[in-house]
Amino acid sequence: MSSEPGIDTGRFGRTLVLIGFVTTVFLFLIAERLSGDTFRIGAIAIGTVALITAITGFLIAAGSAVDAT
Repeated sequence: MSSEPGIDTGRFGRTLVLIGFVTTVFLFLIAERLSGDTFRIGAIAIGTVALITAITGFLIAAGSAVDAT
């Protein structure tokens, strides 16, 4: 945790990198196994989960900033 006021950008950055890496791995995996419309549905589902996880990570980082004040 950072001692500076505001959002902990280090924690938030690491969370975004981890989400991006996991999303990329899952997209590569479904690209090998699925095709056509099934691939599109899978990609949208994985992208939605990644977006929700990123929003949750931001809220956690913002919450830690509020707790620090």
